[in-house]
Amino acid sequence: MTELYHRFDGYDDLKALLDGSDEDLLVALAGKPALIRIPAAETAARPRARLMACLMHGNEPSGYRAVVEVLRRGHRFPFDLWVLIGNVRAGTQDGWYAHRYLDDQEDFNRVWDSAPATTRMRRCAQSILEELRASDLEAAIDLHNNSGQNPFYAILPQPSPEGLRLAALCADTLLQWNLRAHTLMEALSDRCPTVAVECGLPHLPEGTEYATGVLDRYLGADGFAVRGDAGARPGRIVETLHRVTVRPEVTFAFGEELDERTDLVIAPGLDSYNFGTLPAGHTIGHIDPGAAMPLVAEDMAGRDVTWQLFRAAADGRLVVTEDVTPVMMTTTVVQTRRDCLFYTAGRVD
Repeated sequence: MTELYHRFDGYDDLKALLDGSDEDLLVALAGKPALIRIPAAETAARPRARLMACLMHGNEPSGYRAVVEVLRRGHRFPFDLWVLIGNVRAGTQDGWYAHRYLDDQEDFNRVWDSAPATTRMRRCAQSILEELRASDLEAAIDLHNNSGQNPFYAILPQPSPEGLRLAALCADTLLQWNLRAHTLMEALSDRCPTVAVECGLPHLPEGTEYATGVLDRYLGADGFAVRGDAGARPGRIVETLHRVTVRPEVTFAFGEELDERTDLVIAPGLDSYNFGTLPAGHTIGHIDPGAAMPLVAEDMAGRDVTWQLFRAAADGRLVVTEDVTPVMMTTTVVQTRRDCLFYTAGRVD
């Protein structure tokens, strides 16, 4: 164990941890991330490495459960397998999987490759990143959940034929990520194809089942190199266009009535439009008539495009001014504050 995270080599190191339940394992990690290396099978010649990461957000357990299931099988592969279990503190405090991250923490999936390493969490990320970059990675995937209804989909931070092939292995729908958010997959994308996989709402068995299937396909793939134009692609590809947030001074709620404590009420059920079409003129919320616009929309260059996408009607309705495709629309105030209300996306030919 390092000062900042646990470090395990091989199944012998893990045996005692894997004998208990998934939650027993998290308790044993005592609030620290874990970096695990399963050496390649002895028959492998000049093995490369693959990474699977999970629990970067403490309230996203589907990938974690799938990763532990894979580890319990005890298999070895023709490559070194690296496993990262992320924000254990957030996953264990106040019950199981209750927090994306804690009030005294940064978002663990926003501190990668973002100098200077001034905090313990950033030093932890920097040290793990140094190990992973030295490991000759050929691919990396990171398993997540959403806080609103979404299809299963992959996120590709660095478009490439190899990345598209990896994404197609994981999901039929792909979101090309045009942000620079200092995620782990962004930080590794200059070394190998990297994909984040969104496995639906947390705590649903189908999310864990899907994540397990992704890992099985990923670990069973014979490689990710693409020769010529024969590389596989997901059936649907969209890219992020805008990020929509609520102004920090605005108090808001989802699906309730406006009152003296609430400046904005967001219409219920908007997450059902994720990866679909939210039509022009659709009401997405209510404010007091005459109140200022409570939303901010920025394009990927950081330009304010709020009035291109939204307007406030005289009766206090907030409406969209053009057809938009929301993605990752959340349904919680906490998630909105800690990330955003939603992104918009556009189709990629």
